[in-house]
Amino acid sequence: MGITETPKTAANTTTTGTGTAAGAANENKKVLTLETFQEIFKRVEPHVQIDKFELALGSDRGDNYTAALYRICLSGKRRSLDGSEHKWEQNVICKVLPESVVQREAYKSDKLFRNEVEFYTSIMPELVKFQAAKTGLEQTLFNSIPKCYTARQDLLIMEDLRVRGFEMSDRHKGLSMSETQSVLLQVAQLHALSLAYKFEHPQAFAKMCSLISEGIFCTANTSWYKNYYERLTKNAIKMVSDVLPANSKYMQALCSFAESTSFFGQMVELASAESPLSAICHGDCWVNNFLYRYDPDERERVMEVALIDFQLIRYSSIALDIANLLYCCTTKQMRDAQLQSLLKIYTEELYKWLEILCTSLPEHCNTLAKFQELFAQELKTYGRFALGLAMDIIPISTCSSEDAPDMYLNRNEELDEDVGAPMLNFPPNDLCRQKMSEIVIDMVDRDML
Repeated sequence: MGITETPKTAANTTTTGTGTAAGAANENKKVLTLETFQEIFKRVEPHVQIDKFELALGSDRGDNYTAALYRICLSGKRRSLDGSEHKWEQNVICKVLPESVVQREAYKSDKLFRNEVEFYTSIMPELVKFQAAKTGLEQTLFNSIPKCYTARQDLLIMEDLRVRGFEMSDRHKGLSMSETQSVLLQVAQLHALSLAYKFEHPQAFAKMCSLISEGIFCTANTSWYKNYYERLTKNAIKMVSDVLPANSKYMQALCSFAESTSFFGQMVELASAESPLSAICHGDCWVNNFLYRYDPDERERVMEVALIDFQLIRYSSIALDIANLLYCCTTKQMRDAQLQSLLKIYTEELYKWLEILCTSLPEHCNTLAKFQELFAQELKTYGRFALGLAMDIIPISTCSSEDAPDMYLNRNEELDEDVGAPMLNFPPNDLCRQKMSEIVIDMVDRDML
């Protein structure tokens, strides 16, 4: 479900807050107050006095549907040790849980928000501590995530990565080769941390997994998402049938998967299946959740990558993340030419880290060849999960912001459990039809569907 913390554009609407946020943040004025920022940064930067803040919307339509995002510019004074005062500014990104109970239920925001809070407050600190103990402080630690200033049940405040030159790639184009290689290395490191912790500390890892819950694909959500995914699967079949012959093996495979009475059940099984390479995964590896810092003299060259938005973290096969990344975020032309080299980059990086982080490796993956063979099998077994995600992601990623439905839907009626998930109808376009068809072709040809 397309989520982001940092938009392509600087701002949509700007307001100034001296006690409460106004305008665009009116519904979140109880959370985004001057007192809130003063209290939080009193702990982060005790020598700073925040006097005011300016607020701007933090995402375009079509970028985010589960939380309200704001870009905040804080300003005030810093007191030096000699008593002198100097101008101080700090830019942050705020992710706010919707105040409306109806909207929170509509997008299952409470559960998703709780997952991300646990990631920043419990999971990532423990993994970084584990990594430091294994590698020594002289080694580079995995840190490809925003700095988090606070994470509580209704509010996340993180650094604004734009200040350091990070940008979002164009979701309509998909990832370039350089962008894909760079993000695969970071996802490999994240997966390696989780797998290594699981191998080394199985009981503590089980406790870590208990902190999070599946945000979408769980049995409890079957009724809620029934109409939503029925609409998505029908739309997907219609789009692909506009491109591919109805009697082709590709259409037959798609219909068999999408028209199954248990389509959602299949997605639940794929998301929850226990496998030798199950770990805590990002869960939402699509273009809006990767930010890049490019070489200013050679934009095609990526200098640094940041992973954002951990609301959909799940314990699953690592193949789910990689299938999502490769099939929903790249072009068929790239996959045809570079898929094996990309998989090689990912598996070699991940295995290198496993060797560093683990005292000993399990028999099933104690050599690179064994690990690569096992991963290839899991990708074939679980990779079609990405096709289910593509039915959601591809219409979003190919739709213009102007055509995207507004997340602030008119859902002010009393909460009705029979209503189900909101229908986010993205108008199909030729690029959407092409990308969906190419994913189906690739998965059938690679024996994944």
